[in-house]
Amino acid sequence: MLSQRTLLALTAVMAVAAFIAAASLSITARAASRDMSCARDVLPENIPDFNRAEDNALLVRELRHGNPGLREVALTFDDGPHPLYTARILAILHYYRVPATFFMVGVQGARYPQWVKMVFQEGHEIGNQTYDHFRLVHLPYSEQVYQIEEFQRLIFKLTGVYPRFLRPPGGQYNAQTIELMNRNGLALGLWSVNSKDVADVDAETMYRSILRDTENGSIILMHDGSPATLEMLPALIETLTRRGYTFVTMSQMLAHARPEVLRRPLGETSAPPPASPEEPKKGHWKIISY
Repeated sequence: MLSQRTLLALTAVMAVAAFIAAASLSITARAASRDMSCARDVLPENIPDFNRAEDNALLVRELRHGNPGLREVALTFDDGPHPLYTARILAILHYYRVPATFFMVGVQGARYPQWVKMVFQEGHEIGNQTYDHFRLVHLPYSEQVYQIEEFQRLIFKLTGVYPRFLRPPGGQYNAQTIELMNRNGLALGLWSVNSKDVADVDAETMYRSILRDTENGSIILMHDGSPATLEMLPALIETLTRRGYTFVTMSQMLAHARPEVLRRPLGETSAPPPASPEEPKKGHWKIISY
């Protein structure tokens, strides 16, 4: 069962969540509070063009794992923002003073712009998970352009900052995606630890599975909308902190690690990263420490 310290933390977290939910109705992000008349409806200039190898392959920067020599991890949350879950995730992260990266969906951000601004104001990073969360490999080039670049425009309009990472839905992409990523200055932001919180996995199983798979440089995939993730997140943060890990955003991890440069033949489709191994059997769970 949860420790008394964690229960007290959760009580405080809920109080912070209530405060954040109320504040979000009127607050604006620091960057968004600047004169947004300068926000352009075009993509940034001087972004790197894509590189085409002699053998007709494309190059792209990929980050699916950080520096194995540094004891740091990146918490990432997909599919938001969500009017209920985003508030609670932010409250937990605020309480523990932990940064994270939110890979948002454009239609959700357009529907709940206050939460996009709140995530940004709290110091977290926002990543691109396309505008409608469609599998890019099934779309024609023109639709991929819209899915990636319309999201970039939306986030810039709300925060004054363009996202630096694309996480294609399902982790799947093709040569056209790579070309668009390079055109928009985007790196490929994947993951190395899958929480499986979109499946019917209970909080205890998820917690133990993540802890078992986490190592130096791990990028942990979770979702903004999972009750089980909310339940186990405080214990996960406490245990990883006790084990000596530092929490970083994807951009911070990229700065500390050399990203893999991919060379893929035109038209080749990437498969998603491998899922975590089978979870252990269910049992009584608590914060795990050395």
